[in-house]
Amino acid sequence: MSSSTPDSPAEPPVSEQPAAAGPGTPSGPRTPAQPLPQITEKQARRLNAPVQGMIISMAVLLLLVLPFVWLQPRPDAQPYRPDVDVAREASFVADEASFTPVVPEPGDGWTANYARWNGGAAEGVPSWEIGWATPQGSFIALVQTSAADPTWLAQQTEAVPVSTTVRVGGVPWDVHVREETDRQDPLTVYTGEVDGSTVVLRGDAPGAELDRLATAVTEDLAAAPAPQPTETP
Repeated sequence: MSSSTPDSPAEPPVSEQPAAAGPGTPSGPRTPAQPLPQITEKQARRLNAPVQGMIISMAVLLLLVLPFVWLQPRPDAQPYRPDVDVAREASFVADEASFTPVVPEPGDGWTANYARWNGGAAEGVPSWEIGWATPQGSFIALVQTSAADPTWLAQQTEAVPVSTTVRVGGVPWDVHVREETDRQDPLTVYTGEVDGSTVVLRGDAPGAELDRLATAVTEDLAAAPAPQPTETP
């Protein structure tokens, strides 16, 4: 008797069925692992040669530079103090000035940064100029002339009005004071007439040091001989 059930295809043996892919197992055909590149010892030396050369060059450069660094003077956080011989410089300009160049001696701890003659080419007022570093680390510029005019005085005081007048060394000095702000540094200026010449003292020094220099100025000019008038034929 024939069966009405159609024949089913035979299932392959279990050993022939493909294994189910487990978690994390890539699907598809497997590719063989790529071998790591290998370099020879000679190739490694060639690759490292530029790095070694750079290190040697830097070492040589440091050996050349370090002696110069060691020989540089160490900063001492003090104002520049070249200690100019003011009297010597004044003797050079005495024949050019129509007044006696002042050579003040304010005392120990004061040193002159510069001493020079300004012929007045720019402002038309020739002047004798000295820069002083003070014992307290401040700076005072001294300017002396016999040809002062209002415009020149306004430039020297930076148009700061007179705050008060003090008498130092027997001479009245107008004091101009500008307080420190976010845009301007503090400034104190003394202006006075001393033995026929106008003397300006300006800087950031306290009043006591300005008084000391003003006294030294009056003492020196009081002791100095009056300038001889130029003889005309």
